[in-house]
Amino acid sequence: MNRRLYYIGLVILIASILFHQPLLVVIGLLVLIIIGTTDIWASYCLRQLRYQRQFSEQRVLFGEQVTLSLSVENAKLLPLPWLEIEDTVPRALPMTGSRRVSIIGDTTVLENLFSTRWYERVTRLYTLNCNARGVHKFGPTTVRSGDVFGFISKEETLSNWQYLLVYPLVVPLTRFSLPARHPFGDRRAPRRLLEDPSRVIGVRDYAYGDNLRRVHWKATARAMKLQSKIYEPTTTYTMILFLNVSAPFDAVYGLQSELRELAICAAASVSDWALNEGYAVGLYANTLMFMPEEEVHTPSESEGQGAQKLDATVAAQLKRRRIHLPPATSEDQRRRIMDVLARIQPFFGSTLEDVILAERSRLPPGATIVVITSSVTDHLLDSLAHLKQSGHAVTLLFVGDNPSPARLAGLTVYHIGGTEAWRQLEAAYSTTDGKEARQENASVGLRL
Repeated sequence: MNRRLYYIGLVILIASILFHQPLLVVIGLLVLIIIGTTDIWASYCLRQLRYQRQFSEQRVLFGEQVTLSLSVENAKLLPLPWLEIEDTVPRALPMTGSRRVSIIGDTTVLENLFSTRWYERVTRLYTLNCNARGVHKFGPTTVRSGDVFGFISKEETLSNWQYLLVYPLVVPLTRFSLPARHPFGDRRAPRRLLEDPSRVIGVRDYAYGDNLRRVHWKATARAMKLQSKIYEPTTTYTMILFLNVSAPFDAVYGLQSELRELAICAAASVSDWALNEGYAVGLYANTLMFMPEEEVHTPSESEGQGAQKLDATVAAQLKRRRIHLPPATSEDQRRRIMDVLARIQPFFGSTLEDVILAERSRLPPGATIVVITSSVTDHLLDSLAHLKQSGHAVTLLFVGDNPSPARLAGLTVYHIGGTEAWRQLEAAYSTTDGKEARQENASVGLRL
């Protein structure tokens, strides 16, 4: 508060004493009390004020609901007659229970007005309908408060970013008009011979190249030399998914959003079906994952070889963000695939043919190949023909508003739909209470 107001109050108080005016004494004291109270509130209103945003779950299935909890705690003796909090939430997740909302671009500003006593905690609950796949950003938060008279207000912005991961929609394969039995042809031999780490049937002498996780330390202590575990061998079939998120008509943003989401939904559904059928499933795509928890450190000029360090950091992060999941059969693989598909963003740096070429030599013999794409080029057809000649069963799932191209002789091709197909799926599974989505997810075997 301006010091001149204090001087005015003192002048009034002194004048009232000099001229023996009791009314002026009261006025002077009131002015000083109001000014002092206002200053105290303005100075301490935002101190020891804690704001917390919590989700009932950090990772959720498409179509389910999440409870958003917003809590504010006034951890001091000074009460707050008014406290305004504006929290930025994603517009893609419809919210129930909110009253004051402002829409700014792709975000929504949730406005809350509180009044807290000393050492009081107030919590408000909202429901988020998770009808959009992706990594959804919450924050920042603006906190505003002031004195009881409304003369002064203080504002603070909290950099409290949080992220909610919504997995892609998973549906039965019959939703894509695929055959209920053997949609990708008969299983081909040979199977992959794997070892199940959860089933130890004995020990042997340590061999060069054995992973340290394989070492049986108790047996090593008894034998006084390194001993390795012997796992029970198992056999499995392998399915490799190649997901194309690029399209020739848009070299910047990739697929149209509806076609991209339908392709990702197909990849999630096929991988879930394959894991339930006992396949070892792998996933590769020509895009990058969105990983907001990673921040690139920019070195200062004083740091030696700063540019080289930055390049190395960026290269390492780009490698981590690549979608490159070798085949596996565990429930952890199901979670990894769903997590990766949830993080896919409309960016790509290479063609699907390049991805297939890079992985071709590492594909297990007899693996079933499923390619999900909205564009079919001659180079892609040549790559798929080479895979077929190598003994792989190749199936192409075409995503698009138009029928699949004619020149696909020798390949198993399914046109799984386009924009309208995705809109129908989205409408069917974007429920208000999430019950249908949970029942459908349970029926296809999704457990996350």
